[in-house]
Amino acid sequence: MQEEERLKKAIRDIKDNNTEVKKLAAKAILRYSANPESIFESILEDGDRVTAFLVYETLYDAHQDFSSIFLKATKDIDPRVRRMAIRYLFRRSRFTIEDAIRWLKDSDPYVRRRVLRYMAWVADRSVKEHIARIAADDDDLLVRMEALRLLAVHGSKEDAGHVIKLLEEENPDLKVQAIKTLEEMTGEDFGEPLGASKEELDWITARWKGWWEIKEERSR
Repeated sequence: MQEEERLKKAIRDIKDNNTEVKKLAAKAILRYSANPESIFESILEDGDRVTAFLVYETLYDAHQDFSSIFLKATKDIDPRVRRMAIRYLFRRSRFTIEDAIRWLKDSDPYVRRRVLRYMAWVADRSVKEHIARIAADDDDLLVRMEALRLLAVHGSKEDAGHVIKLLEEENPDLKVQAIKTLEEMTGEDFGEPLGASKEELDWITARWKGWWEIKEERSR
């Protein structure tokens, strides 16, 4: 069978109801097409959700660059696809800071957490304000804690004010993460918050607030 015929067969087979047949067809398209991106774009436009997810999985592991397809996939209705697409683009460094900031507004908290983790790889401190806002306002606790961890990477002593405010939070886990972030950002240490009792945590928090007040007074 000639390559052109094999390609035609693969394009037919990817519409098959059998998942294994679809997988083999997707791999065949990668192998026999001179322009697989165009073919897969057409399949994604017309195919069902099962076919679409299978195509994304196949392209994710391909050696060719399908960044343009995955950039479109960051707006897919399925959060699993959005997560995969964002990871693909971070892995290949085919995104802009504006893209990352837009993804931080995703409706799925797991997507937002993923983006924050990936942004630890990006040496760009211009995102600090956005991250600080997420740490303060996001409606998912785990997203807020991930944002604090990222501030520890990108922040400095001058940014401590964003985190000090979070010491007023009632949730002890968030408060502990805020203190650990402050330690990383400033190099200061007013006691280990992990495993501390409520009274000990209140005392550590008070010492951080006092340190910040003194720092603010000296800067006036």
